[in-house]
Amino acid sequence: MICYRRNAICFVLLSCLTAAGCSLKYSDDVRSAEDSVPEFIFSDADFSRYENSKNTLSMHAKRLEQYKDGNRTYADNIQFKTCDKDGNIDTEGTCGLLASDSSQKEYSLYDGIKIYNHSKNVQIDADQLRWNGKNEQLTSGRNDTITIKKEGTTIRGSGFSASGASNEFVFTGAVSGTVDTTDEPAQKDAGDGN
Repeated sequence: MICYRRNAICFVLLSCLTAAGCSLKYSDDVRSAEDSVPEFIFSDADFSRYENSKNTLSMHAKRLEQYKDGNRTYADNIQFKTCDKDGNIDTEGTCGLLASDSSQKEYSLYDGIKIYNHSKNVQIDADQLRWNGKNEQLTSGRNDTITIKKEGTTIRGSGFSASGASNEFVFTGAVSGTVDTTDEPAQKDAGDGN
């Protein structure tokens, strides 16, 4: 059905922002304090990833925080684009907040999420989504409403989950939708005189 694998690439690639943590051992008290204070804070941060000399991901964050363990990153006001192997934009989106734990391959997006996949002509709107890179599952909260739009069809539902492996999605809660079946008005011929 709908391929979320490319959308998920953004979340997986964000793990590139994190570096290996320090090898020094600290007492629990010191570590606890360090865990609550970011090691690095970046403002108006731009990040690009290149593979085989081609840009595969571009991201801008208003604020980006990385923590001492090197695995946890938080960012707000995110804009991102992923590109296909030919350099064409494949997926782009925005969200208000991103929380990532690259050691667990878990990424959470919050607040006004909009994701658009050009190759599938699909748009997803949500307020909360989670991507688990280990099992390639994209999920929402049980009561969170997700909207999917594709070619005149709009589906809204709760309890959303999608599999990157099977490219299928399901809603476990209430679902509603609309289908626009109106045809485009016929174009008048320029030489018609009407």
